[in-house]
Amino acid sequence: MNYSRRDLAALLPLLAANAVAQDKAVLQAKIYPFGDLVVRNSANGTMKSRAVFDGATTRGQRVTAHFSELAPGQAPHPPARQKHEEIIMLREGTLEVTLNGVTSTIGPGSVIFVPYENLAGWKNVGTTVAQYFVVSIEEHTA
Repeated sequence: MNYSRRDLAALLPLLAANAVAQDKAVLQAKIYPFGDLVVRNSANGTMKSRAVFDGATTRGQRVTAHFSELAPGQAPHPPARQKHEEIIMLREGTLEVTLNGVTSTIGPGSVIFVPYENLAGWKNVGTTVAQYFVVSIEEHTA
């Protein structure tokens, strides 16, 4: 059977979604109690994180979530261009956030949205631990 380029182009998103589903289990409805999340400390002791989940949506997108605690004066990593969208929700503390070269200071309750491959970074500029949630969404696994 012969396939046109249009036929193949229509199949590519389905193939990508299938690849995600094979790499990561499709997430099911579930509650993730905070007390059940395993704490992981960074090598230098400046950050704690708790992975919530890492899986695929029913539409084939990879989605991850974690909760992090960042010590005063620290950054989780230098500003970077990520291969996914990211939503960061600040629960406690003060972060200096740089998005595409523009820097702002945010407090509790603030939300950051970082589109695919935008330059983003943040640093705890407060005197207490900054606590925040991160949700990442990508089309397919790398």
